[in-house]
Amino acid sequence: MSLLRTFLIHGLLLCSAVQAAPADKRIAITIDDLPVASQLPLSLAEKQAQTERLLAALRQHQAPAIGFVNEDKLLVKAEVDGHIALLQRWLDAGMELGNHGFGHLSMHKVPLEQYQDAAVRGDTVLRSLLAARGQAPRYWRHPFLQTGRTDDDKAQFEAFLARRGYQVAPVTIEHDDWVFACVYERADAAGKQRTLAAYLPHLDLALDAFERMSQELFGRQIAQVLLIHANEINADSLAATLQRLQDRGYRFITLGEALADPAYASAAGASRQYGPSWLSRWARSMGKKLSVYGQPDPSGWVAERYAAQCR
Repeated sequence: MSLLRTFLIHGLLLCSAVQAAPADKRIAITIDDLPVASQLPLSLAEKQAQTERLLAALRQHQAPAIGFVNEDKLLVKAEVDGHIALLQRWLDAGMELGNHGFGHLSMHKVPLEQYQDAAVRGDTVLRSLLAARGQAPRYWRHPFLQTGRTDDDKAQFEAFLARRGYQVAPVTIEHDDWVFACVYERADAAGKQRTLAAYLPHLDLALDAFERMSQELFGRQIAQVLLIHANEINADSLAATLQRLQDRGYRFITLGEALADPAYASAAGASRQYGPSWLSRWARSMGKKLSVYGQPDPSGWVAERYAAQCR
C-alpha cells in the first residue's frame, strides 16, 4: 500500500470517528420552591421525608443541584426551626441554595419596588445559613420565570440583583412537572402509579423538543438547565429522572458550569406575562424561526384531571 493511500485511509477513518463522536451533553439540575412545594397541607415529617428522598436520588447519581428557596414557606407556627433545618439538609448534602423570593410574586403583576422587596426578604435566613459556611447566595430564580413587563423593568431589576451579588438563573428545559405534581398528590396508590407512568415519557418529549431547539439555534447541544420543583412526584421519581437523563447521554454539572457556556451570553428580552425557556427567548431576540418551541402540553387524562382538580 502506498504511503499516500495509507494517509488518505487514515484521514477518512479519523473524519468518520470525529463525525460519529457523541455530543457532549451536559445538564444542571435546579429545583424550585424549597423547602417543599405542595397544594395540600403537609406535616413537617412529610416534608422531611420528601427532602430526604430528593437528596438520596441526587447522591445516588452524583448530581450537583441548586435549590431555590421561598422563605415565606419557613414561617410555619411552632415549626420555623424545623423548616430551616430542611434547608440545612440541602447544604449538608453539598447542594447549593438560591433565592426564589418571599411569597413567589409575579413580576408581571406587582410593582417593581414590591418585587425587589420580595427579593430582599427572600434571603434573610438564606444569607445567615450561608454566611455560617463562609458563603453567600449567588443566584436568583424568577417566580413564574417572568423577567419583566418591559425591557426597562428587566434591566432595572437585574441591576438591583447585581448590587446584591446575584445572577439570574435561567431555564432551558422544563416539562410541566407542576401539572403532574398536582394530579399526583391527590391520587390514591394506583393513581400515583398511573401518573408516574405518564410523567417520565412526557420528560422524553420535552427533552426531544429542547434538544432540537438547541441544535437549530446554536448548531450544537448547549449546556442545559433543567427546572423541576421540590414536590412529592419528584421526591418519588427523581432517581428515575436522573437515570433517564444519563441514558440519553447527559452528564451532570453545576449551574455555574452551565452558565459558562457561551450560549448564555445571548440576548433575551423581557418575558412579559409568560416565562418560556431561554431557548425561546434567544430565538425571539435573534429573529430565528424554530421548528418547535418547547414541550407539548400534558394531554389526555392528566390534563383532564388537572383541569378538574387543580384549577
